[in-house]
This record gives sequence, C-alpha cells and structure tokens, in this order.
Amino acid sequence: MTAPDTNLKKQKKRHKGPLIGMAVAVTVAVVFLLWMLSNNLGTEVTDEDQAAPAQDEETVGPPASGSVSGPGDTGAPQSFEPEQAPEPEPLPGE
Repeated sequence: MTAPDTNLKKQKKRHKGPLIGMAVAVTVAVVFLLWMLSNNLGTEVTDEDQAAPAQDEETVGPPASGSVSGPGDTGAPQSFEPEQAPEPEPLPGE
C-alpha cells in the first residue's frame, strides 16, 4: 500500500527542521566525547596521584577514662573490666 498523499516537496519541508536538530545533537555529542577523551588521555599520572592516601592517627578502642556517656550517666568516670573466661570443665576419666 502506498501513502494516499505523497507530496515530496511538502514532506521535505516538514522534515528539514527535525533532521537538522538531530544532526546538531549528534555533532554536539561527538565533540563532547572527543573533548572528554582528550582530557582523560592527555594527562599523565604522577607519583602523587598514585601515592597511598595519608593515614589518620586515630585509634580504635575504648575511649579515654570516663568519656563514655549513656542512659545512666552520672558524670563519674566509667571503667570496664574484661570478662573472665570460664574455667574448663575436667574431661571425664581424669
């Protein structure tokens, strides 16, 4: 089946704007891609970029004396004693 109204001059006129818009969009995308590639591939990696990040001098563990606050905080320093390991049970036959 063919289209009932095939006026080629009118169709060229109607499609001219969208075709120009698509061409401009593709051109902008290609220029942007080339710009990004030139920025990323044109720079050399220096020793500073590859250096390990600086270590913070923070320690992990319980806070210094009395700086823990909680629901029953009275303002007095809190101390925590480690739990004692239970004594091993004797083996049968000993």
